[in-house]
Amino acid sequence: MFNDINYWAVLMTGVLSLALGFLWMAVIWAKPYQRDMYGAPASSGQPSNAAKMQSFMIYILVSFVTSLAYAVCLELWQAGGQTFGYDGDSLANAFWFTMLLAAGFTLPFTVGKKVWQFKSWLVVAVDTSYEVIRFAMLLLFFWYWT
Repeated sequence: MFNDINYWAVLMTGVLSLALGFLWMAVIWAKPYQRDMYGAPASSGQPSNAAKMQSFMIYILVSFVTSLAYAVCLELWQAGGQTFGYDGDSLANAFWFTMLLAAGFTLPFTVGKKVWQFKSWLVVAVDTSYEVIRFAMLLLFFWYWT
C-alpha cells in the first residue's frame, strides 16, 4: 500500500500545508479569526514560547501524517476504479472524491468548534475553507507529481 507513494510529494505538501495555514489564518483572516478563535488576550493566559514551539512541532507531524494518509487514499481510490468500474484516471472524479474526504474528515472537527467549543461561525468558515483548499492542493500535487 505504501510502495507507490511519492514521499517527496508528502514532504512538500506537509510543508506547504503549514505555509498555507499561516497565510490563511495569520495573514488573510488574521484579525477576525484570531479574535473569534482566541478572544481577547489575557495578560497571564498567553502560552510560553516553549508551549508554542511544542504546538508547532505537533502540527508539523500532523501535516505530514495528513499528506501521507491522503496519498494512500488517492492511490486506493484510483485502484478501485478498475475494480468498481469508475474512471480512476479522471481528475474531475478525483476532485469530487477529494471533496468528499475533506467534508467527511474535516467537518466534524470544524463544526465541532461551534457546537462544542462555542466558537463563531467565522472560525468554522475559515477552518473549513482552509481544509478544502489544502485538500485541493494535495490532490494537485499527488495527481501531477506521481
